[in-house]
Amino acid sequence: MACVCESSRINYPRMMLSSVSGQPNTLAVYLMQHTARGSGTVQTTSTVSTPFATPWRTVVIGSTHAELVDNAELVLNLAPAGALADTSSIRPGKVFRCNLTTADGLAGVDFAAARGLQYIEYDSGWYGPEHTSTDATQPISAIDLPKVISYASGKGIGVLLYVNPMALSSPDSLFALYQRWGVAGVKLGFINDGTQAMTNQITALVRTAAKHKLLIDAHDDVRPFGYERTYPNWISLEGVRGNEHFPTATHNVTLPFTRNIGGPMDYTICYGQSRDRTTNAHQMAMAAVYYQPLEFLYWYDAPSKYSTPSNWPGLPWFDAIPTVWDQSRTLAGAIGEYIAVARRSGTTWYLGAMTNETARTLSIPLSFLGSGTYTATLYADGTPGSSPYQTPVVVSTQTVTSSTTLSVAMAPAGGQAVVLSQG
Repeated sequence: MACVCESSRINYPRMMLSSVSGQPNTLAVYLMQHTARGSGTVQTTSTVSTPFATPWRTVVIGSTHAELVDNAELVLNLAPAGALADTSSIRPGKVFRCNLTTADGLAGVDFAAARGLQYIEYDSGWYGPEHTSTDATQPISAIDLPKVISYASGKGIGVLLYVNPMALSSPDSLFALYQRWGVAGVKLGFINDGTQAMTNQITALVRTAAKHKLLIDAHDDVRPFGYERTYPNWISLEGVRGNEHFPTATHNVTLPFTRNIGGPMDYTICYGQSRDRTTNAHQMAMAAVYYQPLEFLYWYDAPSKYSTPSNWPGLPWFDAIPTVWDQSRTLAGAIGEYIAVARRSGTTWYLGAMTNETARTLSIPLSFLGSGTYTATLYADGTPGSSPYQTPVVVSTQTVTSSTTLSVAMAPAGGQAVVLSQG
């Protein structure tokens, strides 16, 4: 199995692939001359100064589909080594997006603190209509931003702000202002990628944000190229048809073998959404299956939805799960069919399994566990509902060891999330 990627794309256009007429099993490389969205300046030539190194064109391979996922670190490791002497301000974590009022921001902070999240975010519209507002220094009247930031800081919660490129005429002064405000990071929306000029703009924004100790989450059609190793404040990016569009389960179990091979993937977990085409357990499993150090949870929701926690059995899973790991193992997988990944933080393992629209049961040996006994808390699909999102989550526990083979049953478009705790 193989996945074509690129790494260390610095001051260079984005690589694209095409078939070659009359030559089966042959691919040709060409360089993008326009931005991914088709807007912006067409750049038919690119100029570099010597000495110069071209980007890496990589082929991540695996003898099995599962091994392909475990070899994903190749893209990261080919990028330049870390450029930041001080990374203490870079904090991975989980994020809750708030509605655009002061009250919703304060409630979001309380929800984040209660549910073990690290950030809240104000998305597009916090400084006015996204496609006409160019001043990202003035919140709308409904948001008392200093009050929200101060309240969040007092509870150890960071605040992220969305910014459209229309408001980025002077990134250095804007990011300096955000640093003075106490903002933790910036989510960049509608970022174009493809030409040499756009590559340079993206990397310049990342470097400028690092100067002001801000995280960057770049959205829209941005392809990862390992630069989060060089500037780890670039903690995440989208570059994927997001989960907020409610894609199919087949799409979701293709991504671990494709897009997520390239790097972190902002995929906005939609737990408990009636528009989901998957079960809730499938959505829960995403938090372990996908690598994403800045995980947006409860997308489209408000804290009031979860005011009766007993109605939402998946909450303890999201409370506990981290976003960065000491060890990862892909236990089973077939592209577009199913995936099972176990990730360790400290002595606790988190196992996520997802299937496509076909119900299936996976037999997963737990040989990766250490010695002794573990308590397995299983969040599994119950009896399938008339639609996948109506399938309940059933919670159970059992004692397991490294010699146990776990039977992981999943409903159509379903999944299973398992916490394996020592003792």
